[in-house]
Amino acid sequence: MGSGLEHLLAEGVITEVLARLQSGKEAEVYVVRFGGNVVAAKVYKDRATRSFKNNSAYKEGRTVRNSRSQRAINRGSSFGKAAAEDAWKTAEADALYKLHAADVRVPTPVLYLDGVLLMELVLDADGNAARRLIDTDLTVGQANAAYHDMVAQLVRILSCDLIHGDLSPYNVLWGAMGPVVIDFPQIVSASHNSASEQFFLRDADNILGHFARIDRSLMSRRGDPNEIWQAYRRRELTPDFRPSGNARPMFHGPRAHAAPDAGRPPRAQVQPREQQQHNGAPRPARQPGPPARPQHAPSQQARQSQQKQQAGAQQAGAPQRRPSGPEQPRRGGGGGGGPSAHGPSNGGRRSVHVPEVIVRHAPQSQIAARPPQAQPPAPHAPQHPHAPPPRPEQTATATATLESEGGGPRRRRRRRR
Repeated sequence: MGSGLEHLLAEGVITEVLARLQSGKEAEVYVVRFGGNVVAAKVYKDRATRSFKNNSAYKEGRTVRNSRSQRAINRGSSFGKAAAEDAWKTAEADALYKLHAADVRVPTPVLYLDGVLLMELVLDADGNAARRLIDTDLTVGQANAAYHDMVAQLVRILSCDLIHGDLSPYNVLWGAMGPVVIDFPQIVSASHNSASEQFFLRDADNILGHFARIDRSLMSRRGDPNEIWQAYRRRELTPDFRPSGNARPMFHGPRAHAAPDAGRPPRAQVQPREQQQHNGAPRPARQPGPPARPQHAPSQQARQSQQKQQAGAQQAGAPQRRPSGPEQPRRGGGGGGGPSAHGPSNGGRRSVHVPEVIVRHAPQSQIAARPPQAQPPAPHAPQHPHAPPPRPEQTATATATLESEGGGPRRRRRRRR
C-alpha cells in the first residue's frame, strides 16, 4: 500500500482498504470504502519506481496555470521537476472531469488528493469488478457492436481536443454498459502536440483492430480513423459524427490484421525496352551517334602571336602570368613557359605591354658646357650612304631647342629585376 493511501487513512478520508485490484507500470489500484461507498483508489508511483519514464512526447503542449511553476519546468530545476511530476499525476483527474462532462464512457471521478485518485469502481453485468477487454472473450456480434460503440467514444474524445495516447485492449474495461476507457495519465493535446495525428491513428488502429480480428467483416472499415481525423482537421468534427466506412486507410504499409486482397489481378511484368512492341513491330535498336568532335590545337599564327607577347613582357620586366594549360619546355636561354594550349588567358584580346622608362634630367650647367653634338637619325628613316651630312646650323637649332625646354639628352635603361 502506497504512502499516499496511508495518509488518507490517517486523515480519515477513506475508512477501509478492501482489496488490491490491479498493479500497472504507472500506478496501483485498490478497492476502498469512501463515505459509505465502495470506490477505486488509484495510487500513482513515483518516477524513480515506475517503469514508464519516457513521457516527453506526451507532455508536449501541456502547461500549468502557475507561471512560476511553468518557468521552473522549462528550466528543468529541482522545483520544476517536482512540479512536472505533480502535473503528470493530476492530468488524469483533469481529463476524467472533462470527458465525463462530454458523455464519454469513463469512470466517474470522485476526488484527487495527495497523489491518490478516487473514482467509480467499474462493474460488469454480474456486479463484479470489470475485467480488461484483452481478458474478455467476445462473440462476433458483440465485437461488431463494440466496434461502433468505440468509434463513437473516439469521436467524442477527439471533439474535446484530447487523445488518449496509449489506447489498447489493456486500457479498456468490459463493463455492464459497454466498453469503458481508463488510464489517462498520458493524455495528449490534439491541438498543441506536433505528433497528435500519429497518436490518434495508432490508438484507433490498436483498439478497432482488436474488434476487426474477431469480426472479419470490419476489415473493410480500415479507413474510419483517417476519415475521423480529416473531419477534425477541417473543423467539421462533432460528437455525433460517424464515419461512412468508404475512406482509404492512412497507413499503406503491411498490417498484421489486414485481410488478403482477393480477386486482384497479378501485376504485369515489365519487359525490356528491346522486347517492347513499337506500332505492332519490334522496337528498332538505337543507332550509335556521330563520333565526338576532336579538339584541335591552336594554329601556328596564334602560337607565334602569344610568343611575341610573352617575349615583350619579359623584356619590359613585367610579371608573367602562368598559362592555364600544360607547361611547355623552355626555349632559348630565358623567358617563361610556352604558349597555353587554350590560347591567351585574357579571353582572346591582345595585351599591349608598355615598358617602363627612367628619364633623368641633367643640370643646366652641364647642358651649357657640353659641346653641340650631331643628332642621330630617326630609326624609321635610315640614312642613305650617299646622303650629305647634316649642316651645323641644324644641329645648333636642335640643341637650342632642348636647352629652352629645360631638358637634356634622354637615356633609356633596362629595369633590373
